Amino acid sequence: MAVIKDILTIYSWVAIGMLIVFLWRIAYFYEHTSGQRVGYPFLLIPALLLAAGALFYFKRGGDFTGEPLGDLLLFGGGVLLSLFGSRLQELMTGERR
Repeated sequence: MAVIKDILTIYSWVAIGMLIVFLWRIAYFYEHTSGQRVGYPFLLIPALLLAAGALFYFKRGGDFTGEPLGDLLLFGGGVLLSLFGSRLQELMTGERR
C-alpha cells in the first residue's frame, strides 16, 4: 500500500510541476508578444518553495501533514503561485472587473 501512495504522490507532484511550467510558458509568451512586463522569472520562487516543501515531506516519510516548516513552505508557495496567476489573469484580460 505504501508503494501505491508513493506513486500517486509522485504523479501528483509531476502534474503540479507541469502546470507550473505551462503557466510560466504562458506568461513568457504573453510578455514577449504584448510588450507588457509580467515578471515570469518570479514564478521560480513559488516553484522552489513548493519543491522544497515536497522534498521536506518526502524526507520525513511522505505524510503531508503535521510539520510546521513543510506546511509553511507549501503554503507560501501556494499563496505566491495564486498571486502570480491572478496578476497574470488581470494583465491578460485588461484588468476588467
